[in-house]
Amino acid sequence: MKSTVQQIGLILLVALPAASQEVLTLPEALRRAGRTSLQADLARLDQAGAQEESAQVKSLFLPEVLFQGGHLNLDHEPALRIGPLAVGPIQAGPLTIGPLDLGTLTAPMADTASWRYKLSVQYLVYDFGKRERALAAARSQEGAIGLKGTAEVRRAQAEVATRYVALLDVKSRKAVVVQRRKALEDHHRIVQDLFKQGIVARNDLLRTEVVLRDLTDSLRALENAEAKAREALNVAMGLVPETPQAFPEELPPPPPLPWSEAACRAKAAEANEGVKALKAKVRALEEQLTLRKRDGTPNLVAEAAHSYAQNSYLVHPHENSLYVGLSWKIFDGARASKVRQSALEADRGRREVLEGERQAASAAAASHREFLTALQEAGTASENVKAAEENLRIVEDQYKEGLAKTTDVLDAESVLAESRFSLVEKRYRAYARQAALLAALGEDLPAFYETASATGLQREK
Repeated sequence: MKSTVQQIGLILLVALPAASQEVLTLPEALRRAGRTSLQADLARLDQAGAQEESAQVKSLFLPEVLFQGGHLNLDHEPALRIGPLAVGPIQAGPLTIGPLDLGTLTAPMADTASWRYKLSVQYLVYDFGKRERALAAARSQEGAIGLKGTAEVRRAQAEVATRYVALLDVKSRKAVVVQRRKALEDHHRIVQDLFKQGIVARNDLLRTEVVLRDLTDSLRALENAEAKAREALNVAMGLVPETPQAFPEELPPPPPLPWSEAACRAKAAEANEGVKALKAKVRALEEQLTLRKRDGTPNLVAEAAHSYAQNSYLVHPHENSLYVGLSWKIFDGARASKVRQSALEADRGRREVLEGERQAASAAAASHREFLTALQEAGTASENVKAAEENLRIVEDQYKEGLAKTTDVLDAESVLAESRFSLVEKRYRAYARQAALLAALGEDLPAFYETASATGLQREK
């Protein structure tokens, strides 16, 4: 008795947190993927790196401050050589002085050991727009990286949607198996009663018991599959695999799409983040091409400096200077090759844009067709469930009247279970294809399903 009470207490301790836990809806799962998934983190890091590259280009508009200082030691004292010197001849009245040869004289210029420093401020006054082009290229590249990251997050959310509905598929299959086992347990009791009355053979009873054991094995396999699906979904959302989650029992039919196949093609070619990223990349390459074409223009530079040199022979050891001048690389043998290389890279980027538009349009159209096909198959599966339910009811009535065998009942029940499995699988496949389509169209997946859910609730009211 005490052991039974302990078991009940343990069950309550486990069940209460699960009951109070908030149900993880599909929009919330998609939002979590957009915040904590690996793709979301990598996108943020890549975007931060691109912003730092833009900041480095912006620094070209700022002056550069340099300080150089230290102690200088010379092996000899620097000296200025003067001469050879000669004086004369000098006429002084009747006297003539000279010429006198004074030889070569030396005059010291600096100490052998001295301290010195120089503080300078250099600024690029004008460069014919090269800095502006470099900044425009960096910003375009930053935008391309941001759009590429968004596309990766969209694909991650589509994967999360697929894993989410796959988990609900397993849960629904478990529910079907549990329902089937309950139905077979009821049938097993009927067979036992008929066997006791001698109406049916023992083989019918054994056959039913074997099917019940098979269902128990199937239920255990589905529980393992559910645990695996839960962990895979948590990993896809960027969470710890063992994170506990509460899920709804099922999802309503997927919301309808407001676009035709042709509209999906056009929208994917225009709004797909991957295509937008390629277009931003092309803009960056075009700015880079313009920058390289202007590489041959001069630069107007200026420098203001203050310097000090410890020298006992100098009258003014401190010096202030201002320099304004041109810096011009007149000839560069690789300049034309660099321009041609940038032009080829831009052409390659434009070709990638064209191919990206085609692939995005094709993927969107394929997902749209697969979504409609899955919806149609789900409708057919729903009708099959109704037919299988009616067939099982008729066969059970016939069995009770002795007009059918146990195998007929088991077969009818198996057909019903398979039709229910098919309905769940087709409905959730439609969800997966719809999520892939929304990602290809550049749609906000959480907002789409949240809006669709709110609209559905309003219609029910």
